Amino acid sequence: MLGRTILSLAIASAMVAVATATVGVDISAASSVPVFQCLKKQGYDFAVVRAYTSTGHVDSNAPHSVANAHAAGIPYVDIYLFPCMHCGNPAKQVRDTVDYMNSYNQKFGMLWLDIEGTQYWGSQSENRQFFEGMVNEAKALGLKLGVYTSKSQWDPIMGSYSGGSAYPLWYAHYDGRESFSDFTPFGGWSKPNMKQFRGDASVCNFDVDVSFY
Repeated sequence: MLGRTILSLAIASAMVAVATATVGVDISAASSVPVFQCLKKQGYDFAVVRAYTSTGHVDSNAPHSVANAHAAGIPYVDIYLFPCMHCGNPAKQVRDTVDYMNSYNQKFGMLWLDIEGTQYWGSQSENRQFFEGMVNEAKALGLKLGVYTSKSQWDPIMGSYSGGSAYPLWYAHYDGRESFSDFTPFGGWSKPNMKQFRGDASVCNFDVDVSFY
């Protein structure tokens, strides 16, 4: 009887752990209401939509995808900015992103700064200044800000810089696990807030990356 009780408690605990994980997707292409409805039916409760591209332009699909996610009943919808460091003017990139979303009256929860791809960046000192320019503008606009990156990307781009650690961390590690047990501190972050654990997945016949928190 005791063995059965312990087993029952273990199963119940596992079920609670699974139930408390919130899973969602991020996208970099236009998505429709039916796709988001399908995602919601399959248990995806948030979406992060690309709103600015590494070529230095707003993503014209972003406000429409955000609207479609809201219309489909996705509870939490954020956007992310993939900056163009070599284009200069970090504040303008943030401002252009927000202005474009506002021009369509589209609301979003957080703005995530996408820090990855050494080929898109310059020297570490230049990169830090650019990052601070984005952060300062986001703060001036009253945005809720987060950082998407990973140790393998942040370290070569920013070095030992810890200027982003005041903001929530969304890190990438494609191990297929809804767990933070793999996390190694970096950049001043001692713990993450969200993890992208599967990339380039096809869900509802649509290409997504999958994350949890």
